[in-house]
Amino acid sequence: MKKAQKALCLFKRFGAAALALSLFGCSQTGAPSQSLPASSAVLSEEAPQSQGIPSGTQMSEDEIFQLAADLIAQGQTLDDRVAALSLWEVDKDDSFTEDLYGQSIAFYHIPSVQGKARLRQMLSEVFSEAYTDEILQEFFSPDAVCALRERDGKLYASESWLSRQTARRQYTGKLTLIGRTEDIVSLQAELSYQGGTVQMLENYPLTLRREESGWKIDGWKSEMSADNSFVQLPPELEQAAGDDPELATSLRYAWTLGGALTRGEQRWVDWCFSGLFEAPTSYQELGYPLQDITGLVVSGYAVEAGPDGAVYLRLDVDDPGTTPLRTGSNWYLLTFGRDIDRVDGVIQHMYPDSEQAAFGLGRTAEIEEAALNRELTAVADLFHAWACAEETGADWWENSNDALPAEIPYVAVRMSQDGRTDSDGRFTAEEFQQAAREYLDEPKYKADRDRLLQRCTEQGGRFALMPMGGFLSDIDLVCRDLGGGLAGGAATVVRRYYKGELGLVPDYDLVYTLHRSLGGKGSWCVSKCAKQPFGPESIQ
Repeated sequence: MKKAQKALCLFKRFGAAALALSLFGCSQTGAPSQSLPASSAVLSEEAPQSQGIPSGTQMSEDEIFQLAADLIAQGQTLDDRVAALSLWEVDKDDSFTEDLYGQSIAFYHIPSVQGKARLRQMLSEVFSEAYTDEILQEFFSPDAVCALRERDGKLYASESWLSRQTARRQYTGKLTLIGRTEDIVSLQAELSYQGGTVQMLENYPLTLRREESGWKIDGWKSEMSADNSFVQLPPELEQAAGDDPELATSLRYAWTLGGALTRGEQRWVDWCFSGLFEAPTSYQELGYPLQDITGLVVSGYAVEAGPDGAVYLRLDVDDPGTTPLRTGSNWYLLTFGRDIDRVDGVIQHMYPDSEQAAFGLGRTAEIEEAALNRELTAVADLFHAWACAEETGADWWENSNDALPAEIPYVAVRMSQDGRTDSDGRFTAEEFQQAAREYLDEPKYKADRDRLLQRCTEQGGRFALMPMGGFLSDIDLVCRDLGGGLAGGAATVVRRYYKGELGLVPDYDLVYTLHRSLGGKGSWCVSKCAKQPFGPESIQ
């Protein structure tokens, strides 16, 4: 189920693609608690091009809801209009073909739409300028089979475009105000769709943006982008964000999370992880450990941005209540991104920063340890992805299936990363043999042509790894490298796995022991990988 959700997430990742399916086929509730620094607290100088258009902070909640309803109605009218087959009647006497992915794709003239400029005009009546550009870029993608083309001012559609299936999500009219500035209104909107015989309801973000010509929709239906600029950061964090909008977005979610946990505001906690006033449903399989903050007592918090753009949240927890948060003053490394049913840029993980302290890493990283850590973790990560993703010893490759020799992909990928192949990723049998002896610490390793051909192609006496991916064993798991270093006279890398999706609750560790091959003169190679209970014993 989770893999299917992640595949669906790839579809939702591109809002314009979602709109393509919506437009072209490929009860109001009260405002949230104003205890968070949001909404009317954010005031900017009136933009000259928007004078005469009421700002988001000037409108009442009812006026905002009415504005959103009017814009949604306009969007739905456009949706219905462009979904009508009559708009896409073709002139089959005016066509051309393109070769895409080994296929000949025919494009037919659409007389009823006078070129790309007319299409832009139709879209910009409802959607923001930036979102209109995104839509058109998606529609006219040169790599897409289901796409449009413009030639000599005329619009053409591919056969796949003309046979597309329409997606029929509909806004129900239920809107919730999340926050606002003068030029942005962030809402939560409910949509309905038919799931088999059942009518399904889902919430999505809806952003309204004030432009020169009026308020526009900045996204549509299953678009998963939002704007959190209504959250007011303290001056030091605004300065830290600088001109980096992505970092500013991350800092706003981090600052809001600290405040929400301190005030015990569950729906704002949820908003930091989903972008909506609801828990992220994608966390249901592995668990969402902050779904109930009953009894939690947080007496203070702080947010910092590291020199590498990492964002850290400090929580001073007097009583963790029902949560797995650690008692006392603790820093957490926050990571950001998205997944199914989560808005772009929200918090994904909340790792205890102290876990990396044993390696001299984390918020107070020791510079002298960083280079060795990168070197060791790179080897362990490559081994995990291409050699063996579970417990094993130094002879892991000797026990592999002769029809699928395990050492060949590992050695070939490592050769490529170390610059030991040509520009096309090819190598001779002799070059492979030398690399394998070093990476496997097996001085007597012999490169066998028949064995190489099990996983490689050959051309002119040079070999190249067949197209393939690494192990996918971690795809549904939450894990990270705590770090690598020298402990007890051996090189060690610890990869930690967590019970829940936030990264708050450790489960177990994979501990990699490494040594220098060829009597200490060669490359780092893995001696063994052992599964251990999490804890300091894993890194000693």
